[in-house]
Amino acid sequence: MHFFSIILVIWGFFKYKVVIFEKIKILWQFKPLLLWISFVLFCLIAVFWSDSFSEGFKRVFNFHKYEMLFATALLISLNKEQALTAIKVVLMSFTAYSIFSIIIYFDLITIAGSSSLNPRGILRYSISTQYMVITFFSSLFFVFYSKLKEEKILFILAAFLSLLALLVNNGRTAQLAFLLIFFIFVVMFSMKSKKLILISLSVLIGIVFIFSQNEKMIDRFNTAVTEIKSINNDHTYSGSFGARLYFNKAGIEIIKDNFFLGMGPADNRHKLVEMEKADKEYKAVVIKHFHSEHMEILTAYGFIGYILIFSAVVLLIYKLKDKGLYFYISLSIFLTLFFVSFANKTLSLKPLNYVYVIFFILLSIIAYQSELEKKSLENSNIEV
Repeated sequence: MHFFSIILVIWGFFKYKVVIFEKIKILWQFKPLLLWISFVLFCLIAVFWSDSFSEGFKRVFNFHKYEMLFATALLISLNKEQALTAIKVVLMSFTAYSIFSIIIYFDLITIAGSSSLNPRGILRYSISTQYMVITFFSSLFFVFYSKLKEEKILFILAAFLSLLALLVNNGRTAQLAFLLIFFIFVVMFSMKSKKLILISLSVLIGIVFIFSQNEKMIDRFNTAVTEIKSINNDHTYSGSFGARLYFNKAGIEIIKDNFFLGMGPADNRHKLVEMEKADKEYKAVVIKHFHSEHMEILTAYGFIGYILIFSAVVLLIYKLKDKGLYFYISLSIFLTLFFVSFANKTLSLKPLNYVYVIFFILLSIIAYQSELEKKSLENSNIEV
């Protein structure tokens, strides 16, 4: 952190320490937040059984220090309405990036490392395509729940632009996640209306057809099939998809010996590299990450670490289950995180970790203050 940033944080802490402690004391009673902070603390504790103590501590500290600062700042400064506005602002920023990607795709501007064949812009497509999936689904629910005509139009445009950007980019994992999430929502809404399921299925079939016309996407999936055949026929792991399968195979071997606590941060990656170099069946480039956030957390922090972060998210979604718009937004965000995490970095990749933590905190503020409003209403009814 920059020196002047540290000075500013220290000054703000001492100036508003009473307000800060009062709000944090109240908000940390919220169980999803408690589980999340427990996960962060467990990550720090895990450094002590890592052979690479200094490297492990540096990795944990670098990833979580700003998360904690963001969390504290948001928790003490925003109310429910402001948190919802913040979510809208983030979605609009994602929409702006979709527009940026589309402009590159149509060769209207030139960006180094990008082209019409790979209109990723200044971010990796593995990052930006997650933004597009989140924006598409969240925007649809804003359209459905918003009472303002102008806002409905704005989010219709956001959904359309994010879908278009997702189609022209190379994010195979995010595209698969998109289809899976769409199917889940179709199943959920089919329980409410038969007409709605027919409409949703028609839209899903249309989107699948559009995806099938994308030659880049088809080529990448054909390559994945070829790599799977190579594993079955030659017992060799090569290419992007083959490497990911190997990482999961290696991760399972690591978990067997370190189930509850994991190997600790850094050690899990060192072990992966060691296995890649020693295994003659592995023909891909040696990589220091499992390319699966699920496997990354399980190998570094074990079942205990994984269940802490998983429970924090699931409990937050559960807290929002009767909150309509907020519930569906939470599903849009965290289902994207869940599915993409099977084949890509998420919480261990900047700025994605900050984005997901910010969403988690904003939704926690909404869920917690909604609980307070409900209790207040119940108490007032009792008094009457």
